[in-house]
Amino acid sequence: MRSMPAPVTPQARRLLLILVAAIVVLDGAIIGMYYAFHIQERPIKTQETFVAVWVVLTLIVVTTMMKRIRVERRGR
Repeated sequence: MRSMPAPVTPQARRLLLILVAAIVVLDGAIIGMYYAFHIQERPIKTQETFVAVWVVLTLIVVTTMMKRIRVERRGR
């Protein structure tokens, strides 16, 4: 039988807000770069590479922050 999840602590909530803010900042920067470098006018392969890098960066941010949140919720 699984135990109940730990209550959300102020520190875990803070880490979650940092995660959301980091994704918003990352997306804003990437979208700005998309238009600044005119990616929409580049070859399809360049567009695909740009999106792939965006996805990988997002994955790195999310997995890193989620690890920290899980550690915090488990109580170290």
